[in-house]
Amino acid sequence: RDCAHAYTESEFEKEFGHFTSLWPKAADFLVKVGFEKWSRCHFKGDKYNIDTSNSAESINGVFKKARKYHLLPMIDVMISKFSEWFNEHRQDSSSCPITAQVVPTVENILHIRCPVAAKLTVFELNSYNQEYNVIDLNSVSFLVDLKMKSCSCKYIDIDKIPCVHAMAAARHLARKEGRNANTTIYGLCSVYYLIESWALAYYRTLYVVPHESVWVLPAHIKELVAFPPEYTPKGPGRNQEKRFPSVGEARKRRINLEAWLQPE
Repeated sequence: RDCAHAYTESEFEKEFGHFTSLWPKAADFLVKVGFEKWSRCHFKGDKYNIDTSNSAESINGVFKKARKYHLLPMIDVMISKFSEWFNEHRQDSSSCPITAQVVPTVENILHIRCPVAAKLTVFELNSYNQEYNVIDLNSVSFLVDLKMKSCSCKYIDIDKIPCVHAMAAARHLARKEGRNANTTIYGLCSVYYLIESWALAYYRTLYVVPHESVWVLPAHIKELVAFPPEYTPKGPGRNQEKRFPSVGEARKRRINLEAWLQPE
């Protein structure tokens, strides 16, 4: 997990070297798979750290019962659930304070990082390009580029949320230029974390499908004949509903209650 969540390649090489010494066969398999498919620092696109990356498994869990229905009833259940989610997120976005600019999760992260950023030492390298050298509490230097929203720690590059080094540089710029500063901490966040973007994502209303008795169908639609799809009967036995556990996953052992209740 430490290898997958490493932000810099140097940190990744250190963690992966330790992992290889413990589990060499697993390391060989991960090398064949490709680092860009599971490592955060090698991933080519933008991988955000708030939303789940395993949405398919989440959806399958929500609609576990509905997946047994026929097609149309299953779609009705999905539309109803999505409509419920849209309404909940719409209410959450509208209940935020007027002064709030980013979503609550990001706001909390920024508040936690503020006290740390205030203790860091900042040296201005290029005032025009807004480049700064920030030294943390362990005397490690980090290069911050506020214009490009980049830092050598790669936190702001990957998560799109200002790291403590970028916040310290933005604080230094604000104290130097005051109200003339064109870079703010909220401005360093991705637009997808803004309250406005959150509200716009759920402003539409999803309507459920009305009952079949009130449908008004054109004549040419009524004349169409829909044949069932070709079906190949399966073998005997029930359909499998649960997946097989992967290698390394803990398997739940079934307890023999009769034997368990017997005195030793």
